[in-house]
Amino acid sequence: MNEHILTVIKKLETRSKLEESNQIKVNHDERMLAITEDTGQFYNLFLKAIKAKRILEVGTSVGYSTLWFADAVLDNGGVITTIEQNPSKISMSKANFEEARVEHIIENVQGEAIKILSQISDNIKAEKEKQFDFAFLDADKELNSEYFDLILPMIKVGGIIATDNILYPEKFRPMMEKFVNYVKKIPNVQTFTLDLGNGEQISMRTC
Repeated sequence: MNEHILTVIKKLETRSKLEESNQIKVNHDERMLAITEDTGQFYNLFLKAIKAKRILEVGTSVGYSTLWFADAVLDNGGVITTIEQNPSKISMSKANFEEARVEHIIENVQGEAIKILSQISDNIKAEKEKQFDFAFLDADKELNSEYFDLILPMIKVGGIIATDNILYPEKFRPMMEKFVNYVKKIPNVQTFTLDLGNGEQISMRTC
């Protein structure tokens, strides 16, 4: 892995452990709320394996997952578009990207995800932007189905939409089960649940 990216990742992991053990006090808006380390490692290898170049992320938080993605596309000319509504998280993630020296391949977009996704969709339809190889959903769980419907046409055939928190925290379980059942009924999607970290739903656009 790129040493600059790895250094920032390790720093964020240390901070996450301190937050979880209440050794540091932070406002809810500034909590990391990130994927687990093994989930980051999985996606890093997965994205390298499929040679992904265009990545879309809904829910930047402080940029922990984004950094794992960035390492995967840094040397192949890849780019990442990541969406976040919280201004504090935007500022924190930008600082982390700059420290990791990957700010040049990451577009931070602040605002309501539904509106931004609709704009990106319009750009792709107008051929102002290319389709994505991979999308990652880790934002408002109750809107996952809406996000998925908007993103699916933006994904290349054979591309992947991944969703975090399918199994944990348990408070999300009923909502996520409903989402998984929804995705399973989409004709041009092949999907499965990966019991890794907080639970990942891996969905491929088949046609």
